[in-house]
Amino acid sequence: MLGGLTVGALVAAVVLWVAIHRYPALATFLVDGVRKVVGPKPIAMAEDLAYGLQDRLNRWRFKDAEPVTYWDAAAASAAASAAAAPVASASAGSPAAHFPPPAFAPPYPAVATKLDGVWIPVASPQDPGGVPVMAKALIHPDPKRTFAVVAVVAIDLSRVTIQAAPGFGEPTSSAYPREKRPGVVPAAEHRDLLAAFNGGFQAVHGHWGMAVDGTVLVPPRPIGCTVARYRDGTMRVAVWKRLADGEGEMAYFRQTPPCLVEDGAVNPATRAENNTGWGATVDGDTVIRRSAFGLDKERQIAFYAMGDALSAGTLATAMHLAGAHEAAQLDVNFAYPRFFFFDGNQSAPPRVREPLAPLQNWKPEEYVTKPQLRDFFYVTRKKAP
Repeated sequence: MLGGLTVGALVAAVVLWVAIHRYPALATFLVDGVRKVVGPKPIAMAEDLAYGLQDRLNRWRFKDAEPVTYWDAAAASAAASAAAAPVASASAGSPAAHFPPPAFAPPYPAVATKLDGVWIPVASPQDPGGVPVMAKALIHPDPKRTFAVVAVVAIDLSRVTIQAAPGFGEPTSSAYPREKRPGVVPAAEHRDLLAAFNGGFQAVHGHWGMAVDGTVLVPPRPIGCTVARYRDGTMRVAVWKRLADGEGEMAYFRQTPPCLVEDGAVNPATRAENNTGWGATVDGDTVIRRSAFGLDKERQIAFYAMGDALSAGTLATAMHLAGAHEAAQLDVNFAYPRFFFFDGNQSAPPRVREPLAPLQNWKPEEYVTKPQLRDFFYVTRKKAP
């Protein structure tokens, strides 16, 4: 009997791995359907087994390989060299003294590339005043895996606004009807759209809170790391108990598992073996694709990170090195972390210009005319005063 269960779990793991990587939409449908029948634990076991097998294969495959990178080194180096030095300004169309953030040293030179720790400006036709409001950098945070890599985007909050929106199905909530959640960026925001990226876990995985426009879709949990934007435009990332008193002033909040980075330090629990705090479907020690959001100490720069072959600990390390003083883990697993830059089309609905990191099965209409099942964030330029 036990042998049959083991073989069944192995077969399920292989099928799950193939589905997630080749047919993510189908995989989501299948996994959610099976979970309703057998419960979350068997699904979590199959996922852990599938990703464990993948990690063993990759460690053999990349044993003597050069570090993996997400973009062309020559083009990126040229862009970095051509970046203008920031000047002090508070206007919506000019670079600010705090941006881009300072370069940082790679944590493990043996697995780093020459691009690690270097901020490369990301130009867009929508940039206020023609000056980039975003920059990107690479980090290799795992000395044992050259294929473990994180792409981080720094976003200048003095010149953009980060909005949150529920997907048309997640997080599930009876308080927010389907007609109020189209799962796309509002048409009124299209002209100013710069980027969009994934939100948090499905509601079934932890029941982490979310509220938008004064409506609570899922009640907040006291231990939840919370991404909040206030009506005055400021943002916070912190455990809920630090923010609860100001809930009435929030334009939105979205919760995640406990913070990866708190008060400028990596949460030590992320480095504990067999930690389970950063995934209801997979434990925090599982090496998978993950994503995160954070703020610098002055709350002037936001950071989004996504990468492959990451544990909660290596993701937290990457966010901390990039400059995050507080950071929250967003969604995980192969199909869900995603960040798109948009083309700034002024005469038609904007289209995806490029993803931050290699992705499968995406369309140029994502987040604009292609509705999203899961919640997401989007970045728009601020209007000049």
